[in-house]
Amino acid sequence: MKLLLVDDHPLFCVGFAHALTHALPGAQMLTAATLDAGLKAAVGAEDLDLVLLDQRLGVDTGIKGLRLFADKFPLVTRVLISGDEDPALAAAASAAGASGFLGKSRSVPALAAALQRIAQGDVVFDGLTAVPASVTPRASPCTPTARQCEVLMLLALGHPNKRIAQELGIAERTVKLHVTALLGHLQARNRTHLLAVAHAQGLLPR
Repeated sequence: MKLLLVDDHPLFCVGFAHALTHALPGAQMLTAATLDAGLKAAVGAEDLDLVLLDQRLGVDTGIKGLRLFADKFPLVTRVLISGDEDPALAAAASAAGASGFLGKSRSVPALAAALQRIAQGDVVFDGLTAVPASVTPRASPCTPTARQCEVLMLLALGHPNKRIAQELGIAERTVKLHVTALLGHLQARNRTHLLAVAHAQGLLPR
């Protein structure tokens, strides 16, 4: 699993990244101190699985970051972390497309366990007593197009957008548009959830 931590507090960022690397065997941890730096780091990491965004990022916020990452990297799972464990902030994270909201008061093993669950397609929102409606799977009335099904099949093989574009002879931007449409059609939160829903609906062979 490859993760990106975006946090502008150097001591926390380095220490937390180091601790998570040890708590998640085989995990690769990238770090960035600003939202812009995080977006640039994600561009060079095609196989990025999950991004952790601190709520306080200087002039920016983690909520803004969630929306930007959702727009530019819709298949990357997004999680907000914060020392302010307010249920309203958790709800805002859900509305911005996060698959989780984790308080910094959690122990490192507990955070690692929560991230593993999220990476597998679960949702974890500290401070909320129920799963937010915005991340509850719903049946979709839309059927993917033939081209979107081709993209879906290649996603299931683990291909990054660049390779999908090459194999289908289309622009990488077009692949991203198809992926965004698939997420909307199947009401999926991220790559793992998209493939799980596609399997459940018979769009992918078992």
